[in-house]
Amino acid sequence: FTISYDGGQVILLIIPFCLFFYFFNLEVSANTEELNDNKYYQKGVTHYDDGEFKKSYIVFFNLSQKGHKSSIHNLSNMYFEGIGTTQDYQLSLKYTWLCSLNGNKKCINKIDRVLRKVSEDTVTKIKSEIEEMLEKEYIDNLDEFAAFKLAYWHENFSPEIDLEKSYLWYSVAVSSGNYKAMKFRDRVGESLENEILLELQKEAFDIFTKQKYLKTKNTS
Repeated sequence: FTISYDGGQVILLIIPFCLFFYFFNLEVSANTEELNDNKYYQKGVTHYDDGEFKKSYIVFFNLSQKGHKSSIHNLSNMYFEGIGTTQDYQLSLKYTWLCSLNGNKKCINKIDRVLRKVSEDTVTKIKSEIEEMLEKEYIDNLDEFAAFKLAYWHENFSPEIDLEKSYLWYSVAVSSGNYKAMKFRDRVGESLENEILLELQKEAFDIFTKQKYLKTKNTS
């Protein structure tokens, strides 16, 4: 459009901000190579093989925050040995337990070895952290796998095995769509009395309903 002034007119060309932003994004995308998780992981492995342990630690730590199974396994070892980071038996225990929940047999076989390195207070602290983390993952994201892991944790890895909580969270996992958890739920349920099962079924219903329906309604 034009702007008038004494003696003539000035023609101004205005580029819409949205159009500019669009082309800017195209340019950034064209000049930025994004590595997917597997390629990024291989980059960490290469750093490790080259003796660049600090760099490999950064890669594995970043991926572990996204739940990358191999990275969680590697961190459990790096914290235990003090490779690429300071030796930390507390964090090694945390990642060894998380790794075990992914079904890694090497981590499962290492649990007792790590437990011997820490105090009872540390065990209690990490236990609480894992349970809170998995519950939060389920509540925030309706993550059926988090519910399954929490059930499996209470059945197999928790320092205080709790079959009632295990049955509860297997039930929640099944209701959330993880039907493979059904046989685990029923197996654990065989060890519990019928009255307890009825109470746990109601509690599982309340948890599932609150997160699946009430939360969706409140956020819509």
